[in-house]
Amino acid sequence: MDIWNRISELSGKQLETTLKVWGVDITTPKEQIISSLKEKMGNETNIEAVFNTLSLKEKEFLGILLMAGGTKKQQDAQNIFIEKYSFWTFEEVIKTLEISLLVLEGIEGIIKTYVVNPLLKDKLIDIFKKVPEETEFENIVVRKDKNLLLSDLIIFLSFVAKEELRLTAKKEISKKDEERLIEKLHIKNESRFQFIESLALDFGLIKISGDQYILTDKINEILPISDEDLIRLFFKYIFFGLESIEGFKRKEIFISRVNELNIRITLDAIKNSEVGKSIFIKSFIKKLQNTLFDEKDENRWIYFDEKFFEKVISDYLLWLGIVDGGFKDGKMISFSLTEFGKELLTSERKGAKEPTIYLDKSKRPEQKKILFMTPNFEISVLSEEIDKIALFDLNRFADIEKADVVSLYKITSETIMKGIESGFSLDRIIQFLKKYSSNDIPQNVIYQLRDWASKYGKVQAFKGIFLVVNDVPLFLEINKRIENFVERTVEPNLIMILEENIPKVREILEKNGIFIQIHIEGYDEKKESFLERSSENIDLKSEIKSIKEGYLTGLKKEDTEFFFREEGFERSMDLRPNITRDLIDASKRRKSVLLSYFDLDDRVSRTSRVNPLGVVVADKRYLIGYDTAEKCIKALRIDVISDISIENNEFLRPDNFTVKTWWKKYGRDYSDSKKKDVQSS
Repeated sequence: MDIWNRISELSGKQLETTLKVWGVDITTPKEQIISSLKEKMGNETNIEAVFNTLSLKEKEFLGILLMAGGTKKQQDAQNIFIEKYSFWTFEEVIKTLEISLLVLEGIEGIIKTYVVNPLLKDKLIDIFKKVPEETEFENIVVRKDKNLLLSDLIIFLSFVAKEELRLTAKKEISKKDEERLIEKLHIKNESRFQFIESLALDFGLIKISGDQYILTDKINEILPISDEDLIRLFFKYIFFGLESIEGFKRKEIFISRVNELNIRITLDAIKNSEVGKSIFIKSFIKKLQNTLFDEKDENRWIYFDEKFFEKVISDYLLWLGIVDGGFKDGKMISFSLTEFGKELLTSERKGAKEPTIYLDKSKRPEQKKILFMTPNFEISVLSEEIDKIALFDLNRFADIEKADVVSLYKITSETIMKGIESGFSLDRIIQFLKKYSSNDIPQNVIYQLRDWASKYGKVQAFKGIFLVVNDVPLFLEINKRIENFVERTVEPNLIMILEENIPKVREILEKNGIFIQIHIEGYDEKKESFLERSSENIDLKSEIKSIKEGYLTGLKKEDTEFFFREEGFERSMDLRPNITRDLIDASKRRKSVLLSYFDLDDRVSRTSRVNPLGVVVADKRYLIGYDTAEKCIKALRIDVISDISIENNEFLRPDNFTVKTWWKKYGRDYSDSKKKDVQSS
């Protein structure tokens, strides 16, 4: 279609939008509109201004056409685009581009096409490939993070060991504890803290127990690993998974499937950089994206997320010590490859070096004296010299005051008590100080430590259930029969047991003709369990609105039960087991998923990227809807979810799935169920 003929087909409102986009006065006489637009389209500054008004999705679709030389079959362009977005998004995008006169409809023979405006094509390509200008490397502060990541991980684990991190009802570290811990880290950054927490969870170093994290024995496997080998382990885990390394299983997804398409070219480009040479992040990433553009690699290009790869460099690669960061005004704007990064990236690709999982006991390095103890109970530590095991032990009985190249720790009566409670005895504390201190431990410190420790255990507190037996012979008989469940004999007629052992104790005694009269608030004798206290007057709508406004728009009152699906509830028409559970899991992790489903009203297959939305009410999570890629809140009205598989937290439709085969296999059952619904109503 001729571009100027297209103008005549626009409605009055659309034409007004077109003129506004190009900066033409909307009162311009009709006979002058075309000449005014030609003038505007001949100016590169105007073209770039129009380009900059486009959304990311509109730019991506325009890029698909430009990569193809400016013309592409409508169906092919649509298929590439809706792999990432929905069909509805595609319609909105093409409408905007056509009204802006950037894209026109064309035809080749009988095949419909999309054509980039010929007057703009070459200039648009130049704009697409424009590399950000590089400023001078002045006033840039270089930061090296490699050793600091492991130090901060150890500090985090020591907080867990001392039971100082409480979890909320959502099983998340409380904001207060999180802020307190971040203040103790070398790099005080919330996303870095969450990164460390994820590593600890996913490597099995910690697990949830009640309302707190606890350490696991996996820490005994991690601590002996050399620092560089542990960094290699983390690198493999983050970027390529660890299924090949025995003992570890990747759980949390750092790099999604779509980003894995491009992560290798990013790492290869960094690997080939000169060690120590400063490179601007934005220009580096843009050049990589331009490479895909020149190679006409549509699939990788459309999934090339600039912000994501900025995060990869300024977070993951910096924290792992693969690159050093150049900071200006607190923001990382450049990077340089380190010697360690060069070696790691090269060896990883060759597959020549595996992490050393177990400590080689034949190699015994000379013990370094890396701390200095003062009479006022302060300890100065050389952070880059201390090994992980020593650092972990130190954090168990001392509180870090300042994290730096030379870190400052403080010992108090409280820290000593927490150390002893976590299993680190006073003798071990004194032995540790003597082993690592470059000076003699001041005598006043040793005396005070012994005085503090002597008071530990003088007063004890217990939690349990008491059995009161007002008969001495009966008490002796009961004590003998349930001795395996007795936690403590408090008085000659008072026995303490744990709450969870009541059913077993009761069963044993009743078999011997002894019956317990239970006087415990909240105990249900029929269920033999302690009932959870439920919240009263729960307003579901208020709970939902507190997360995001607009969830219930359009919902009918009688549909409420359908849309609030409890975790674990499976509908009979779900073709994949546990689909509700998986969507709820995605809502917990705040992950977007690629969802393929069959629309039974239109009888068509649809694919859409969505963010499942859940709400927690009375400690139970409900799946209530989804937030689409277009940020449109919708109730979960998917009648039947197609046969899907899950990979990297994305729900994928099998290649052989078609509407025809689905309807042939499942349509009759669905039709019958609908008829029954109609008859029953």
